[in-house]
Amino acid sequence: FFLHRYDFRAMMKKAVNTTLAMTLGVMFIMAGAVKLLGQPSQVEHFAHWGYPLWFLYFTGVVEVCGGLCLFIPKAQFWGVMVLSITMVGAAGTHLEAGEFSAFPIPIVLLCLLLVVAWTMRKPAGNNEEEGIDNE
Repeated sequence: FFLHRYDFRAMMKKAVNTTLAMTLGVMFIMAGAVKLLGQPSQVEHFAHWGYPLWFLYFTGVVEVCGGLCLFIPKAQFWGVMVLSITMVGAAGTHLEAGEFSAFPIPIVLLCLLLVVAWTMRKPAGNNEEEGIDNE
């Protein structure tokens, strides 16, 4: 049997969402854990950027919680929002510090988070006619 065009699109969006959300979730949980463990290189970076030590731990909590939210469909929106804001801050920090080679990393992560957000969109119109399951 052949899949209806909209069924295939919905399946692909779900596959992209799941794959990206899980991959980014793991990455952010690991990045946050490194900060929460107070890895010396992270402590040095935050001190070099002029941030207090508490901000290192705050950022770690935000990254871990945001990463965990990416695994929970009903919480994905909040994970994407919090992590996107964090990536904008990280990009700004790298620019301000003149670390131009590090600048693309948070920008790429931000773009991937925006892809996750795009795959979360509900289609416009009558979803039953289009064969799209919104659960």
